[in-house]
Amino acid sequence: MLRVFLRRLLLSIPTLFGVLVVVFLLLYVAPGDPVMAMVGERADPETIARLRAELRLDDPMLAQFGHYAGGVLRGDLGRSYITGRPILGDLLERFPKTLQLAGAAMLLAAICGITLGVLAARRPGGWVDRLSLGVAYLGISFPVYWIGLILILVFAVQLRWLPPSGFGRPANLVLPALALGMRSIAFLARMTRSAMLEALGADFTRTAKAKGVQERLIVVRHALRNALIPVITVLGLDFGAYLTGSILTETIFSWPGLGRYVVNAIARRDLPGVQGAVLFMSVVFVLVNLITDLAYAKADPRVRLG
Repeated sequence: MLRVFLRRLLLSIPTLFGVLVVVFLLLYVAPGDPVMAMVGERADPETIARLRAELRLDDPMLAQFGHYAGGVLRGDLGRSYITGRPILGDLLERFPKTLQLAGAAMLLAAICGITLGVLAARRPGGWVDRLSLGVAYLGISFPVYWIGLILILVFAVQLRWLPPSGFGRPANLVLPALALGMRSIAFLARMTRSAMLEALGADFTRTAKAKGVQERLIVVRHALRNALIPVITVLGLDFGAYLTGSILTETIFSWPGLGRYVVNAIARRDLPGVQGAVLFMSVVFVLVNLITDLAYAKADPRVRLG
């Protein structure tokens, strides 16, 4: 497993280098002058020239890229144009909050989705199967911002069971985790159902039934164990998406994570903040995918990763 880990880690280096290049080019693709965004239009030419020299904006592009890449390798993602604070410190401060939201969404998706899939596979065509199909259609069809607004309207405004936004209490986590994980619940329910039906019709399951093994043990120990192998991949990819793509959810529910940091940086034209956040989330996504590949290989010994 260590050799597989090191090999996959080396294969991730070109991907991360490509992300580094794209993130650096954001400074040139974005409209406007970052210095003017910092000091305003009424600043004197001396101040503008001094800031451009401090930010190395007058250097050649390759020199700027070398300086930026060297700082990234040292763990320096630069400083915010707006607050003047180190960007990495701001990201590390907000990342645990996004991790908390992503973990809650993944746990909710795994419990609800796998449970619905198993129950639907045990009685194909039954009411649970039809319910899981309806949940799948709804979860996949509706965008996350629409689901979030509906959840706020129903459970916060009408029923007054849960707070509509905020951070700090366990109740604040329920609605954003449900909104973020709804699509995964739908997808996992249908995937688990298909994998369970295939496993329940396999030779090893029929052999266990012929030996007189109880149906509950067949479902849990034999069919479910084999059906979870493809589910692991989906959970890993979704978890990476939760960590890096929760911008809408955090904005709707005022969750102080990485997503809101990116939105605020874009709104305030803080280009180093956007660059640092995108690069940080890309590294996180690559690491989550790496861990997912290792978990998949551990769960299925037949898998050989190149």
